[in-house]
Parts: sequence; C-alpha cells; structure tokens
Amino acid sequence: MKNAILVLAVSFILLAGCVSEEPVEKPPVVVPEEVPVPEEPEEISSSDYPKIAIWLAKKDEVIASGKPYDLVMTAWFTPEEASQIREQNPDVKLFAGLTTNWIFDNEGWKLFLETVASHGNDEPYELTEEMYLKNPNGSKCAFGWESEEWNHEEIYAMDPRNEEWRGLVFSFYGNVLDQPEHDGIIVDMVVEKQWWCPEAISDGEWEEATKEIFAELNEMNTEDKPIIFNAGLQFTDIDAYAQYMDGYVLENFLGEWGADYDTGLEAADSDYIVVYAVDTDDTGIQDTKRMRLGLTLSLLNDNTYFAYDFGPRDHGGAWWYPEYDVDLGEPLDDYYKKDNAYWREFENGVVVSSPYSSVDVVFDEEHTDATSGVTSKTFTVEKEDGRIFTGG
Repeated sequence: MKNAILVLAVSFILLAGCVSEEPVEKPPVVVPEEVPVPEEPEEISSSDYPKIAIWLAKKDEVIASGKPYDLVMTAWFTPEEASQIREQNPDVKLFAGLTTNWIFDNEGWKLFLETVASHGNDEPYELTEEMYLKNPNGSKCAFGWESEEWNHEEIYAMDPRNEEWRGLVFSFYGNVLDQPEHDGIIVDMVVEKQWWCPEAISDGEWEEATKEIFAELNEMNTEDKPIIFNAGLQFTDIDAYAQYMDGYVLENFLGEWGADYDTGLEAADSDYIVVYAVDTDDTGIQDTKRMRLGLTLSLLNDNTYFAYDFGPRDHGGAWWYPEYDVDLGEPLDDYYKKDNAYWREFENGVVVSSPYSSVDVVFDEEHTDATSGVTSKTFTVEKEDGRIFTGG
C-alpha cells in the first residue's frame, strides 16, 4: 500500500455525462499505511427496497440532499465526502473511477486523471500525443461529443495498445482501489468495437487490447471489490468482457436510444448487478411515469438498482421522489405476471409494474398509493407506469 498524501485541488469532471463541479480546494486525502482487507469480499446488500443509485454523481448535491442513496458512483471520494454520505446511509456503497479507453478533452478532467495516476510514483504521469488513437491521416479519433450548446469539449479514444497509456490507467485505478473509502470501481464508456475510427484499429485489436487492460485491473483488485461497467444500450454490447465485471449500467434506459423494458427485465435474470439509469433524454422534463416504470422494474429483482437524472449531458443530479422513501421491507417471493403486468409482494406492500397496458388493481384490504397518497382497495395503474402500494 502506498504511503503518502494525495492532494486533489482540481475540478471533478466526469466522462460520459461530462458533469463538472465548481473548482473547490479539496482537503488532503491521506492514504494510510495499511488498509484492512476483509476476510471475504463485501457484497452489496439486497435488504433495502427500493435501492436507489446515482451515476456519475455530483457529490455536493448528494451530500446537501441528506438522502439515503444506496449506491453512489463518481470519479473519487475523499474521506470527508465518504463520511458525510455514509451519515445519510451507513450501508451505502461508494464506487469510483473514470474510463480505460477514452479522454475528455477538458483541462480540469485531464489534470485530475494525471494527478491521481501520478500519486506514489517517482515520475509524474502526463498525457502524450502518442497515447491517442489516431486515424491514418494522423487525426485523433473523436467520439463526437463536442458541443457549443452544452459547452462540452470533445472526447477522444486512446490507443489501448500503447504501453504508456496502459501504465497511466493502471496507476490511476491502483490508487482508486487503494482508497478504503471506495467499495468498488466503475469504468465508463466500455465498447467492444471502435465504431468511430475503424481505420485506426481493427475490432479484434481493440477488443483484445481492452481485455488485457481489464484482466490487469482484475489482477490488481486484490480485495475483490465489485467492478461496474457502463454498458450503454445493453449487455450484448459489452459481453465480450463479461468475465471482468460484476455488474453494469444500462444508460438512458427506457429513453430515446436506451434499452426497452423487456431487455431490462431479461438483464436482471443473471448474477450481475444491473443499474437501470433512466433519464429525461437531456430535456430536463421529468417524466414521472417513466421514472416509476423503471423504479418498479428495479423492484422485481434483488440484483438491481434504479437511478433517474437529467441524462448523458448532465448526469449525477441528486433528484429524489416520494416513492424512494417507501420502506417495503423484504420481498416475500419472486415477481409474477398477472393481468399483463408484473407484481411482487413485500412485507410492507405490493409493487405493480405495467409496461404493456393499463391494469386494475384490487386488494382485499386498504392500501396506500405511494405516489398519490390515496388509500383505497382499488386502483388503476396506467400503461407504461408503475406504482408502489403500502399497507395490507
């Protein structure tokens, strides 16, 4: 374990959402001489329903919200930040990381990457031109993220075969793994093929080199901390790397380009952690029906989390809804299909998720709709909506 002080005084800017926080002076992050290694790998708890996640979190908003998030994922957590978030939920899991194959061309973002990677090394790491993946004409391989409207810089692919780039990535993630505040790691923008610049590298070369990077990360992960990838649309887009991850995020789930309900339901039929990251398609218009449909889907299984925010252009806002505050207790059984909807019964209530058609819900005893606050024995759940009913 490296023994030194890492001072982070940079603007945290996260890759896929390109979310920036105002630059603030960060306190020193002390890396202790020894971090106890658990006797067994720590598992993510499945005793809290619903389980609310936040992808590429804006930590200041999470802390200010005072809300008990279950899974918070962002670039890094200082001891003070981790302590504050854990005051809100002692069982929260904090996952940190950036990416292994891409660079956000923002000076603050790059400084953060270089600073963390350089910690504990005799020579500082610096990004060089040789690390970038380049087309035959010498141009960098651009993702197409640059936008004047959003004030976002470009995202560039890095050459996964480049040894200097690999060294930087391994040093960065080594320091992320070393922090006792981090319960797991994340890897954003995982892809099997270099769709953007096929002349720069073959699909086989990209996949093989990326596998080598992930294999090394797994070797470095001596505490067996869970690893979550951003799959983007669906698992089949990253299944070549299945052995290197413990779970994945379905970004823009139920959105314009994201996976649909049935794909999400099928995804949960596995041993992977699945995070349904629903959003507003970068509009800011909060579609609460879509939110509830994703939330209730996440309650049908035990290996799933739910997140809802603005979208890829501005991930990580600490949005909170009344349904998140419900204490359903433990599930009484697996979900089942009834009246063209999906149902699951809990100690303290019932979840109904209705993607295909409206459904009439009739109880023998009075229940309360967590959304409307109405107490009754009969309710209607509209098509592409879901509801949580407590009581009974």
